[in-house]
Amino acid sequence: MSIFRNSHRKLVTMCSKKCSKIVLIVMNILFMLLGLGLIIPGILVVVDEDVVNDKVLPALKSIEFGVSNVGDLAKGLSITLIVLGSFVLVLSFIGACGACCETKCLLIIYMVVVFILLISKIVIVILWAIFHSKIESKLKDEMKTALKKFTNDDLTTHEISTGWNHLQMNLKCCGIDAVTSTTNDYDESVWQVGLSNGSPTEVPLSCCPGVTSSSYIGGSATNALCPSAKATAPVGHYSTGCYDGVKDFAKKYSIAFICVGVFILIVEIAAIIFACKVCKNLGKNQIV
Repeated sequence: MSIFRNSHRKLVTMCSKKCSKIVLIVMNILFMLLGLGLIIPGILVVVDEDVVNDKVLPALKSIEFGVSNVGDLAKGLSITLIVLGSFVLVLSFIGACGACCETKCLLIIYMVVVFILLISKIVIVILWAIFHSKIESKLKDEMKTALKKFTNDDLTTHEISTGWNHLQMNLKCCGIDAVTSTTNDYDESVWQVGLSNGSPTEVPLSCCPGVTSSSYIGGSATNALCPSAKATAPVGHYSTGCYDGVKDFAKKYSIAFICVGVFILIVEIAAIIFACKVCKNLGKNQIV
């Protein structure tokens, strides 16, 4: 009877060891897929021509944000996602190798790094929950300050102005806040202050639907596509402000980021648990 119990116990232990090993390998295959889930959105942000492109970047770089600027941050974020995704791929390969080869050294390195990543993500989520409203408010203020440097309603004379015009055409927006009255965010710009009193031009041509870089005729006294007069609010222009336009652009990728982030957190927690199980099953005398 005791022989049967010992055999049964050994069988259960062996099954437990195999199951933990298999589950850890499967978890790391998922981890690899999640790494790709970070790399792909990062690449999409880089190649997306709506915001992060050479024509718009001068305007984004004029928006100061802390010790950097929005243009550099946008480029840096996409590159960071690609690098982080590549790192996750390498890390998952180490975890899978550690499980397959039953190498305790690799598994310990894997657990420590995954634990650090897990804590880092939790801290970032907490900080974002606390400060995101202040960050958004700060971003809007800095965008308004940067728009004051707008000097020319064309695509050749002034690099920053050209960037804003391309941004408005690409995102189909006008100003920072939506233009709804005779006053708007361009009133304090170099361009608007420089106009003579009574000028009918109140918003740049880039605010008008249907305008493209090939058909741009900015600087004209009148604008048939969205006529404007100082005495009345502009009509026919884009109804969305560029602050909301940038937020909408970010939302295109935020759902993917959130889904990938949640799955990564779950996989990381499970990976640590099963890596611990595999290490424990290897025994104290396992050669590393």
